[in-house]
Amino acid sequence: MFACLIIISAAADLILAKTGTVASGTDAGLVLVFATGFLIACALASSLSFLAVLGRRLLLLALLSGAASAGAIVAGWGTAEMLAKLIFAISAGLWIGLMLTSIGQVLLISGLIIIVDFYSVFLGPTKKIIESGSNWINYLTINLPVFGEPAISRLGISDMIFFSLFIASTLTYRLRRTITVLAMTASFIGTMVAGVLLGRGVPALPLLSVSFILSNADLLYQRFLEEKNMGGRKEM
Repeated sequence: MFACLIIISAAADLILAKTGTVASGTDAGLVLVFATGFLIACALASSLSFLAVLGRRLLLLALLSGAASAGAIVAGWGTAEMLAKLIFAISAGLWIGLMLTSIGQVLLISGLIIIVDFYSVFLGPTKKIIESGSNWINYLTINLPVFGEPAISRLGISDMIFFSLFIASTLTYRLRRTITVLAMTASFIGTMVAGVLLGRGVPALPLLSVSFILSNADLLYQRFLEEKNMGGRKEM
């Protein structure tokens, strides 16, 4: 499914660039070329969800890929840096998701990240890092592929960590994995569209969290009641 979406998106970028239907540098042009990169990142996260079978060993994979991303940054290997950061975020998110012991914890995190991300982007550390022009913004984000535009498309490492955490939750608690992944991918693209139109950074986690909850609202409620009746024990 993701392969089809990526092919369609890349083909649309190529056709529109060749025909001049959408002018380069316009909001519509940026949205189209950025969308392909987001689809690739989310497709990779979804495809690597099988790594959940590693269980606690995911932490080791996260540490190794984190070290690899640091080495790639020092060496100036842009593509290797992107891939290492993606693997770090995916493995870390899956590991955290598997370590949660109840659906209540998942719901609590879903609510908290909405508040925390709004604060961070508009008032807190993310806002200060962006305004200061610090290199930390490069370390904490993933540069996604951009086709046909002299621009940089970035996705926060923390955004991909929570994306993968929610994927892990769909596996652990028997939720709607396919619908959830597609809805969360759409949430990233929706956030990107808002950022392009507003000309500023927009927090991605609020819409990500909402898409996860709405995709599984009935099942989340059922699993919560089941856990409550079982005394809060996690099904393995």
